Amino acid sequence: MKDNILKKISYELQFKNTQYYKRVKDKVLKTHYQRVLKKRLLSLPPLATAKEGAPLTLAILANKRNFYESVAAIYSFGFWNKNIYINYHEDGTLTEHDISVLKNIFPNINIFKRVTQDQIIGEYLINEGFHNSAHLRNNFVLSLKLIDTVFNKKSKYLLLIDSDVLFFSRPNEILDIVENGTFNGCYNKDVTDAYCFSIEMMDKYLPAPIVSRFNSGVFLYNFDVDFFHFVESILKNEKMSSIPWHIEQTLFAMYVTKVGNYKDLPETYDVCRIERSLGNKIISEHYTHNTGFDIHKDFIYKIYPQIINKNHR
Repeated sequence: MKDNILKKISYELQFKNTQYYKRVKDKVLKTHYQRVLKKRLLSLPPLATAKEGAPLTLAILANKRNFYESVAAIYSFGFWNKNIYINYHEDGTLTEHDISVLKNIFPNINIFKRVTQDQIIGEYLINEGFHNSAHLRNNFVLSLKLIDTVFNKKSKYLLLIDSDVLFFSRPNEILDIVENGTFNGCYNKDVTDAYCFSIEMMDKYLPAPIVSRFNSGVFLYNFDVDFFHFVESILKNEKMSSIPWHIEQTLFAMYVTKVGNYKDLPETYDVCRIERSLGNKIISEHYTHNTGFDIHKDFIYKIYPQIINKNHR
């Protein structure tokens, strides 16, 4: 193992290895843009969202590493519609300073700390007999998206977004569903079917073929804790030797298929910068946390000026 590591380091440091220098350059630039993003966000006026009566809850799961990206994601949506509740689920890595930053920027935010939620939701799952779901939640951090966001929903509809999503204009397709109730929800279209179960296995639980290319990066839903019964039935019957990475997204996609009446968002809600790279106008971008710094630049140069210009009118 040690010899392999030394060989890897030796190769990386060769002058002819241009990829090494590109990665170093990208890392330096990303660090720079992260600092600029933080500075811009801290200079913005507080975003006063609803205290009561909102038809929509905006929820996000984030961590220390992507903290300011998550703040930018929330602000980019709230800028277009403030009549929302904000539910911020942290994975246990945020500091008290981070918490104070959230409260300063979003005065009416609901912050769900991991240590507190572990006790509240953990006890709930066990008491309800959802032992397999409790095990999943304890051992897979993305299951907080699967369970905690549903448990703490404050309105009929909840919009779940990843911390690497930005909104460049008003998301009418999402807000129209919330206002009119024409669909049970909607979701990002992925670049491929990113599911962790076989089609044969999923077919046993579904009335129709699973929806194609479901992505939970931008996911609007209106279901409640009845969803947990569905999740538990699958986890109980389908034993897994390890927890597959896409299990949260797969279970969401299966339930969307089972319930029906969910709409896939148009390509203007872009994933992996496909439409953006073609030069097409987009409403949102799901960057999928690549190693680049596009998310930082886009907020700094495209979204931040819109916010400042509107506040100076």
